[in-house]
Amino acid sequence: MLGSNLETVLVRVMASLGLMLAACSSNGNDSAGVTDGASSSSTDASETDAQTTTDTTVTPPTSTSGESASETGTTTTTTAPTSTTDATTEPVDPSETTTTTDPTATTTDATTTTTTDGTTTTDGTTTTTDGTTDTSSTTDQPPDCVPTEDVEVSCDNIDNDCDSNVDNIDVGNDGICDCLNIGILGDVGYAPSADFQAWLEDQGSAVTRTKLLNNPGVVTPAFLANYDLVLIDRIERALSADEAAALEAFVKDDGRGMITLIGYNFDNNNPAPERDRANSALAPFGLAYEGAYFGNGVIPTFDPVHPISMGISDVNFAGGIQPVDVENQGTSEVFATVQAANAGIAHQTDMEGGRVVVWGDEWITFDSDWQGYADVQQFWVNMVGWAKPKDFCGAPQ
Repeated sequence: MLGSNLETVLVRVMASLGLMLAACSSNGNDSAGVTDGASSSSTDASETDAQTTTDTTVTPPTSTSGESASETGTTTTTTAPTSTTDATTEPVDPSETTTTTDPTATTTDATTTTTTDGTTTTDGTTTTTDGTTDTSSTTDQPPDCVPTEDVEVSCDNIDNDCDSNVDNIDVGNDGICDCLNIGILGDVGYAPSADFQAWLEDQGSAVTRTKLLNNPGVVTPAFLANYDLVLIDRIERALSADEAAALEAFVKDDGRGMITLIGYNFDNNNPAPERDRANSALAPFGLAYEGAYFGNGVIPTFDPVHPISMGISDVNFAGGIQPVDVENQGTSEVFATVQAANAGIAHQTDMEGGRVVVWGDEWITFDSDWQGYADVQQFWVNMVGWAKPKDFCGAPQ
């Protein structure tokens, strides 16, 4: 009996201890499962500290005491809490996960600083969006041109003295650029004492004459590359198709210039042969000489406003054949007439290519016969100045 009572006491003590432990466990987790009103998440660079912890507390096993008291006829069953599982999942602590956007601290090193107070700063240019705009440049830009010569002296297709003119060299102040390379195709005319080539050279230009008789196929792209301007003088034969194509590209594609002359009358007063020879050079541009010789004793009338004929009135003219534009490929302007017919045409090729001057006579090449005609030399200055390439010997156009 004593042993039975002792057993009963021990069971009750253990049950009481179980209840106390359960109570303590409950009090120790008052904050478990409670979310603080301030929600905060913290992300630190490449690491996120979010952990889940399960804390399991096991109390002493369930004890069932069955006490039978025969004296009282009472059966008592005591069931104590047998286990307590405290499962606590800790979310990311709101106080530790904090995403903070500093309205003044988004910065791209050395390039752009953006702040939400309405100001965007870019190195070199500052733009303020708070109602004030300030644009300034702190980038040091090199000058467009660095002078290498006090006065232009080099024919190198460079504006060496930075005056916005390329190779504008004219030592003799004669009006013809000294940097021009001029090629003359064909032989001279009838005036034996004339030396037109020497006169051109005296103006400072480099001049080369190339005869076409017994010299087939000489006019090639490589040959023409030596020149800026070509004069078609008394050509002794017609150009071949390849030669004409090379001359066309020289003017239209390369932007070079050409001046043609006629009226030499080496074919017993028959204009057709020399007309056909000259037209072999003009055909690619839709230009031609047409008709018979004008005859002698005619006086050209010049357009006073065209650049070629401006200031020109007294030029020798004898014989000659009318120039015409037969295809309207580019833009042609008549700058001189004789006997109600064209005496001179200035032709600008399409696509801002080079230029062609078609003059209806050859007497202006006879410098031995210029005496008594006041404007022949200036007329040459005007023609060369208009027909020359537009990218040098002056302000590029």
